[in-house]
Amino acid sequence: MLFMNDYDLIQETISDYFEGYMTKDRKRLEKAFCLGIATMVAYWKNEDGIQELVSSSIEDDIDDWVSPEHATYGNGEGKIISMHIFSKDGASVTFDCGGRFIDTFSLVKIDGAWKIANKFFVDQ
Repeated sequence: MLFMNDYDLIQETISDYFEGYMTKDRKRLEKAFCLGIATMVAYWKNEDGIQELVSSSIEDDIDDWVSPEHATYGNGEGKIISMHIFSKDGASVTFDCGGRFIDTFSLVKIDGAWKIANKFFVDQ
């Protein structure tokens, strides 16, 4: 049985990710992800401009995102393109990350909270 507030809770999780990323807020980023489990997979342009598939732990990515050297991407506006709750404990979200990246998230509901278990994005 799904509850309408699951949509709101998922939106809150995605907001924690995006706003945490844009403002370099480690606490919000860590709240959004399944720490110790979550990974990020990307198909993006390397330094030579060639698309390549890469994978990393979300902890490493959060360390990078909050570092002073990291420049955030996009114009500060993110938008959920689609959300699909396919079971009481599983969902997927497609997210436009400020026009620069399209993210897809696999989410799991643990102890009543939705967490991102996997992030995949394609460089636009």
